Amino acid sequence: MERRLEKRYEQLVRSHMYTQNELAAGIKARLKEDVAFNQTQAAWRFLNNENCTLVDLSKPLLKVAHELCRDECNEYALVAHDWSHLSYGSHKSKKDTYVTIKRNIGYELQTSLLLSDTHGGPLSIVAMNLKDKNRIYSSYCEDRTRGLTHLEGLSKQIKWMNDQKFDKKLVHIIDREGDSIGFLRSLENSFWLIRGNGNHQAHDGKNHRKMRDIARDVVFTEERTIELKGKRAIQQIAETEITIIRTAKPKKKKEDGIRVRPIKGNPVKCRLIVSRVIDANKNELAIWYLLSNLLEVEAAQLALWYYWRWSIENYFKLMKSAGMQLESWQQTTSLAIARRILIASMACVWVWQIAHATGPQATEIKKMLVRLSGRQMKWKKEFTYPALFAGLWNLLAMEDMLNSYGLDKIKSLVSSIFGDKRLV
Repeated sequence: MERRLEKRYEQLVRSHMYTQNELAAGIKARLKEDVAFNQTQAAWRFLNNENCTLVDLSKPLLKVAHELCRDECNEYALVAHDWSHLSYGSHKSKKDTYVTIKRNIGYELQTSLLLSDTHGGPLSIVAMNLKDKNRIYSSYCEDRTRGLTHLEGLSKQIKWMNDQKFDKKLVHIIDREGDSIGFLRSLENSFWLIRGNGNHQAHDGKNHRKMRDIARDVVFTEERTIELKGKRAIQQIAETEITIIRTAKPKKKKEDGIRVRPIKGNPVKCRLIVSRVIDANKNELAIWYLLSNLLEVEAAQLALWYYWRWSIENYFKLMKSAGMQLESWQQTTSLAIARRILIASMACVWVWQIAHATGPQATEIKKMLVRLSGRQMKWKKEFTYPALFAGLWNLLAMEDMLNSYGLDKIKSLVSSIFGDKRLV
C-alpha cells in the first residue's frame, strides 16, 4: 500500500484498541482537531478502497507472526484453526449474506490463530477467510473457490502456511471436524493434533474397533490440575498407537448433484492420546480422543496444547460480544467487513503482547490499564483482554488530550466547572 493508506491503516488500528458496545459499534473517533464525521468518512473510504487488498492488510499480521514465532515459541509454533458464524439477520443493507447454518443469516468466518508452545497465549492471525453467498474473501490469496468444503480449503491453507518458512515447526490444531481420513492423508508433510470422534474406528494392532472402546483398555496417569468451566478438575492422560484404515467418504457433490464416491487410500498411523477430566469424586467431566502424528512430544504436553486451542474461541468471543461487537458492524459488504476484521485483529495483537509481557514494568502497565478500564477482576485474576482494551483506549485518549490541550489547560477547564470542590 502507498504511504497515505499505511498511515490511515495505523490510525484505524489505534481506533480499534477499544471495547465497543452493541449500540455504538462504529469505529471510534480519536480526539483530533478534525471532526468525528471526517474520521468516519475517511474510514469508509479506506474500507471500500480497491487498493486496500486483504493480502496487503494481512502483511502486518503475518510479519508480527514471524517475529513472535521466533521470540515467544520454543521448538514448535501452534496454529489453531476454526470456523465461526457471523449473524447479520437484521442487517437489511447487507445484500451478500446467506443462510450459514440452520436459521443463521450472515457470513462464515474462518481463522488460523498462531499460539505460543510455551505459554499457550495467542500471538497473531496467520490467515483468515470470510465467506458470503457469492465467494470467499481470503487474506492469503486473491481468489478462493467457494465450492471447496471446509477441510479441502483448510488443506490448501495449511500447505500455504507451511511454505511461509516460519522459524519454528508448525503444529496444526483442529477440533473434531478434522477427524476425516481424507483430510489426514492430505496432511502428509505437516504436524497435526486433532480431536478425534470416539465413534470412529481404528486398528489397535489386534482388532478394528471404535476409539472409545480402545480408550477403555489404556492405563491412565494423573497429570495436572486444570480449570474446566470455572472449576478445578484433574486431568488424566493415556496413550496408544493406532492405525486408521477406513475409506474416505467425501461430503462434496459432483456437478450433477451426485455425491463423490468413497476414496480408498493409504493407512494413517498416529498416536491416540486420551485426555480425561474428572472431579474430586472421580466423576468424569470430559474426555478427549486426540490424534497426532507428532512423535517427539510427550502425550501430556500434546493434551495441554489442545487445551490451549481454546484461545481461538476466546478470539471469536473478543471479536463479537466481549469486545469488538463484530455482529453489530454497519459496513454493507462482506469485503468491507473482512478488511475491518484484519484491522481489528491487529489491535488484538498489540493487546496480546501487553498481556504476555513479563517483568516489573509489564506488571505495572497491566495494573494501570485495568485500573483505567474501571472494571473489577475476579479473585486472583490479574486482567482480561476486554479490560486491557478498555484501559488502553482510555490511556490513548489521555495522551491525545494532553497533546491537544496540555495539563495546565485541562486543570483550568476543570476548575472553571467545579471550582475548588473535590470530586468524590
